[in-house]
Amino acid sequence: MGHNDKAERFIKMCTSLPFEETKDDRDESSVPELLHVAELRDAGNTQDAIEYANSLMKMYPDNDLIPFMVAYIYYQKQFPREAMQTAVAAIPKCPRKYRLYSVAGLAEFDQGHVPEAVVWWCRSVVAQCTVMDFQEHDPFLYLAHGGEVLGAKREATAFFTMTDSIDPKRPRLDLEEVEKLSSMKGSWTQEPFTKVLRHIEENYLHG
Repeated sequence: MGHNDKAERFIKMCTSLPFEETKDDRDESSVPELLHVAELRDAGNTQDAIEYANSLMKMYPDNDLIPFMVAYIYYQKQFPREAMQTAVAAIPKCPRKYRLYSVAGLAEFDQGHVPEAVVWWCRSVVAQCTVMDFQEHDPFLYLAHGGEVLGAKREATAFFTMTDSIDPKRPRLDLEEVEKLSSMKGSWTQEPFTKVLRHIEENYLHG
């Protein structure tokens, strides 16, 4: 596969969603038992939390909040493969997918798969913009830093603005994570990634 084909495919994967995104108004109150999952998690009973959440998934198979929570627990406990599997298995079943794309990106990034992570985060951003439902700041944050690292200043600023409007605490990545994003500098992903950021900024963030 030539250099250009690879870049074209990357752009296409970042900018076109694999599934239609549907606006879903269900929040945490749609599955009150999620509170119990959180309590188990916070008490350090990770395995119990995951098992309980898995039983909830069978009851509410199309509610993204449950697999998202499970994937996020795996991610925080440094089981990125399990996080990835959970998110990817749930994506086709849930009408709202942007949270699952986001945590899939975190899991890929954790494994050092930067281009793959970027694809998932771009999908999450495009999906959030498509349904005008902005809840998940991580993808905006990572893409903002990615743009900054590659000198796409205007795009980075737009992504940071979105990050901060979703999370008023204005989160920023640590040096180690920014270093990881710097691996795109001078690689085959640098040019297509910059194009993708420009595309998203022009077509979605200026709506």
